[in-house]
Amino acid sequence: MKTNRLQNAALTGFCLLVWMGMGLATANFLTSCAKDGEGAKSDAPKEAVKQKPEYYKVKEVKLGATIDPALSKQGGKVFDVTCTGCHKYDERYVGPALGEVLKRRTPEYVMNMILDTETMIDKDDTVRCMLQTYLMKMPNMQVDEKDARAVVEHLREVADKKK
Repeated sequence: MKTNRLQNAALTGFCLLVWMGMGLATANFLTSCAKDGEGAKSDAPKEAVKQKPEYYKVKEVKLGATIDPALSKQGGKVFDVTCTGCHKYDERYVGPALGEVLKRRTPEYVMNMILDTETMIDKDDTVRCMLQTYLMKMPNMQVDEKDARAVVEHLREVADKKK
C-alpha cells in the first residue's frame, strides 16, 4: 500500500514537471512566433508583399470582380466533404475558423495550404506558429487545383455574406 502511494506520488510529480516543462516550452515558442507584440493565437495580417515565396506551387490566383456562384457551389461541396472535419466558418475547431480567412491570408496562401500542405508546414513560418496553437498538422486532403480554387471561391462567398 505504501509502495503504491509512493509510486503514485512520484508519477504525479513527474507528470507535473512534464506539464510545466511543456507549458514553458510552448510559451517560449509562442513568444518567438509573436509579431509586433501579437501572440501566435491571432492570425497574422494578410501578406502585403507581392512577391510570393519560392516554395509556393501556386504563385497567382485570379479572382473575378464578383463571386462566381457555380464555382462557389462546387467549392461548398468540396469544403463539406474535405474540410468540415477540422474547420468551421465562425469558430476554432480542430483547425482555425475559415469564414474570413481571405481577410487574413492571400488566395495564393490558401491555395498552397490546401494543395501543398507538407511544404507549407515545413517552410512557412506562419504555418509553423499556427501548428503550435492548434497542435495538429493539416493532412493533405488530395484535392486538385480546380477544387482548391473552388474552395477559395466558396470562402469568398462565405466572407461576403458576413458583411
